[in-house]
Amino acid sequence: MAKEAAKKTENEAPVEPTKPKRSLKKVLILAVVGILLAVGGVAAYVLVVDDPPAGHEAQASQAAPEHRVVMPLDPFLVNLADKESRRYLKLKVELEVDDEETVKELEKSLSRIRDALILLLSSKTYLDLSTLEGKQRLKKEIKKRVSALPDGKKVSDVFFTEFVAQ
Repeated sequence: MAKEAAKKTENEAPVEPTKPKRSLKKVLILAVVGILLAVGGVAAYVLVVDDPPAGHEAQASQAAPEHRVVMPLDPFLVNLADKESRRYLKLKVELEVDDEETVKELEKSLSRIRDALILLLSSKTYLDLSTLEGKQRLKKEIKKRVSALPDGKKVSDVFFTEFVAQ
């Protein structure tokens, strides 16, 4: 029995579990591949998503000049030319010009500009101004009238900032 006990002790000796040996080479390869994937993802994001399309940028620069200045005019309150009823138009207009120097030049002709616009606005009826096409036509007519005045050719656009007809 002693022999059997000795054999049991030898056989029952705690066996240490063997850990699989990871080679340092495999760990380094996996780390390098992970870093390359991360760098590739960031590069793809920067190249594809971050940059605006070049064509869009070129169109935007042609469509909107950079140094435009808006010259607000005092509000206009005029009677409309409706014969059957009394109707009024309250209108705030802003003129777009090239620069501040042009604004100063136009301010010298402000009374002429206001006179031309009052005559134009008071000749309109409510039906003339009630549609979108009528408002767009009015903008073109205002630009045409202002352009006919001295220094008026420097006005590039007309904006309505308030439009009330009743």
